[in-house]
Amino acid sequence: MNTPTFTVIENSEIGNIPHSFHHTTQKESIQQDLLLLSNKLHNTLDIHTLIQLFTKEVQNTFHIAKVFYSLPEEGNNNTCKESPLHHCYYQLVLGEQSLGDICFTRLQAFHDEELTVLENYLFSLLSPLRNALQYRQAIQASLHDPLTGIKNRMAMEQSFAREIDLAKRNQNAFSVIILDIDYFKKINDTYGHHIGDIILKSITKTVTQCTRKSDMFFRYGGEEFVLLLQNTTQKGAEKLAERIRHTVEQTNYLCENHNITLTVSLGVSNLTDAHHNAETLFKQADAALYYAKEHGRNQVASY
Repeated sequence: MNTPTFTVIENSEIGNIPHSFHHTTQKESIQQDLLLLSNKLHNTLDIHTLIQLFTKEVQNTFHIAKVFYSLPEEGNNNTCKESPLHHCYYQLVLGEQSLGDICFTRLQAFHDEELTVLENYLFSLLSPLRNALQYRQAIQASLHDPLTGIKNRMAMEQSFAREIDLAKRNQNAFSVIILDIDYFKKINDTYGHHIGDIILKSITKTVTQCTRKSDMFFRYGGEEFVLLLQNTTQKGAEKLAERIRHTVEQTNYLCENHNITLTVSLGVSNLTDAHHNAETLFKQADAALYYAKEHGRNQVASY
């Protein structure tokens, strides 16, 4: 089995056709193919589309069975290495930036001359892949709250309707919780906005510890947070809301030598009507939250 590992680096020569390709026409054909491929790849910023285009090209040229690509944060691709087929594996690096790794499998062994040409195809992938990753990072950043690190209101609005449609289609329970930190303005006025920011991050951590990985948690704005809960009945959502309320109340938040106790109010709504949509379900949870705040705060109310 051929199992070479390569690191593609920035100063490697692009278009370095192996010396064994003596025929000028063949060299020119490869160069033309690389130019066409480069143009195709530069026409998209979507990583999935980019890898699909690249995969189609190398499969046709090198009789590749499968191409496995892993994002930089995903680590090494063990699926490819465990394949019974011949494979070659590349860590993609441009300058000092990791672009992930890619692995190719096929029935026949890879020969040095083919690998040299394949690496030229990889060079055509590097620049568009870097652009796609940067675009992906920008999109991800726009959907996350920079203070708490959780997803923001824009992300919630994008997810809400989709999650409701999914619940309706699968006939699953679905619930919403809106959480508000009680008297948060007083905390800012007493201790300053810097302490207020610490509180927001601390509350985020507390709530995250109370929830499942499948629960979707958003900072809606200011001191308000929203939880979207798939496969959760109203009773289940109320239990979770009460657990969050109790945990916050029992926690002493130490913020730069200030020992601060907090409470939260929570409103719960549940998908019970086929005509429910994101707007109506949110309004119901918001109405329940308003009731909790108007009737003493530090409590859970359901619509």
